[in-house]
Parts: sequence; C-alpha cells; structure tokens
Amino acid sequence: MKTILIATIVLCFCRAFPQKISSPEILHEVDILIDEYKFNQALLLMENAEDSLEVGLLQRKGFCYSKLGNYSNAIIAYEGIRKTDSLNRQALYHLGQLYSLSDQYDQAKICYQNLIDLDSANSFYYKQYAAVAVKGNDLVSGIAYYLQTVRLNHSDIEAYAELAGILLEAEQYHFVDTMLTSLLGRTENAHLRLLLAKANLGEGHYEAVIQNVEQVLIKSDTTPAHARLLGISYFQLEKYKMVIPCMDFLLSKGLKADWIYYYLGVAY
Repeated sequence: MKTILIATIVLCFCRAFPQKISSPEILHEVDILIDEYKFNQALLLMENAEDSLEVGLLQRKGFCYSKLGNYSNAIIAYEGIRKTDSLNRQALYHLGQLYSLSDQYDQAKICYQNLIDLDSANSFYYKQYAAVAVKGNDLVSGIAYYLQTVRLNHSDIEAYAELAGILLEAEQYHFVDTMLTSLLGRTENAHLRLLLAKANLGEGHYEAVIQNVEQVLIKSDTTPAHARLLGISYFQLEKYKMVIPCMDFLLSKGLKADWIYYYLGVAY
C-alpha cells in the first residue's frame, strides 16, 4: 500500500510540476507500476525523466507499449536502444517479436539473424527465425532453421511439432515418420504421436496408424482427428464394422463431408 501511495504522489507531482526527474529515481517507481500492470501510468511517469534515451527507460517504454498493443511505439523505443547498442540482445529479441506481430517478417528475420550471429549455438534463436519465416511463406528457410533448431536441441518438442507439420503439408511422410519414430523412442508426447499417425496414413501404413492413435487414446478422449485417422485406416484394411462408429462419431460432431457418407455406405 505504501509503495502504491508513493507512486501516486510522484505521478501527481510530475503532472503538476513538469520539471525533469533523474532516471534512477523514476525507474523504481516505474517498475512498481509495471508489476501492477499499470502501463499507461508508467509511461506517463517516464515522460518526466531527464534522460529519455537512457537504455533502462527505453526498455521499459518498449515493454509498456507492447503490452498495450501499441507496436509502432514499442518498436521506436527498442530501436532507440539499438542506436546506442546495436548488439543489445534484449532489444533485438523484442524487435523480432514486434516486427512479426506487425507482419514485417523481413525485419523480424534480420533481428533474429543478428541474434544467431551473436550466439550461433542458441537453438531458441533459430526457432524464432523459423517461425517468422513460415509466417512470411518462406518455407525453405523455415524448414532449414527448424532443422537446425532440433540439431542443437534434441528435446525441443515444439520445434519438432512445427517442423513435422510443415513437412506433412509437403507430403514428406517418410521423413516425418523417421524423425518422429526416433524422437518418440526417447520421449512420449501425444501431439507428436498424432503427427506420426498422420505420416503413417500418408505412407499407407494403416496398422501403424491404428497403433499410434490407440496409444494416444489411452490418456485422452476421442477427437474428430482421431476418428478420421482410425476410420480411414479401418476402411483400407477392410475392417468395416470398425469403420461405422468412427464415421458416426464424425457426423455427431457436425462434419458432413461426402467421403464420410461414402465410407458409411460401403461399410454397411
């Protein structure tokens, strides 16, 4: 309560008397306001700082603006840091995020590439670059950087999942099968196993599809994705009695595709 009262008094004082206050005096109060999610008040307080270009202030301005969805002003703040410290990693990372949110994917890639140049062994930077590349429809770079991500960090489940999703779209089923089979031999993950089942379906390995989906269903409820994979696989294996409940489930979830009715008709 005491710190809130101090922050309020300082803020009112700054509004009434617009003289400048030294940055160190302001930063503490700004941090209190940020911790309380009072981003507008923090920004108003920072307007009265003596050195408006001080790195600590610019970092906090960028953070507050980004939390308020004002990406253009947040970018200005972080770019201000780069004018005095072009290799500031925090500024580069936040700029990469902000440029991506603003659909400026080429600018975002430049920021992440700078981070990679600073630390080429950091898998997280490669993953951020890959995600932005995919958003910008640069799938070749996205695949290359996701591959580098998992080479550097064999336990990055998110990167494996994103990479597998892209490769499935490209119908690279065998590559996905090999990659995920190896990974799932080390760690179990329901989402990755479902992606493996999709790769198996693309390969025509229907028994493997059923095996993988059934393993997922041990610990989760049936979803349309599960029912679709099982239904198609049972159909291809001519296990028609098993097809019917899968197709009925899809219909119960509001799906009305022609192929569902076709599979039901043949199964009956």
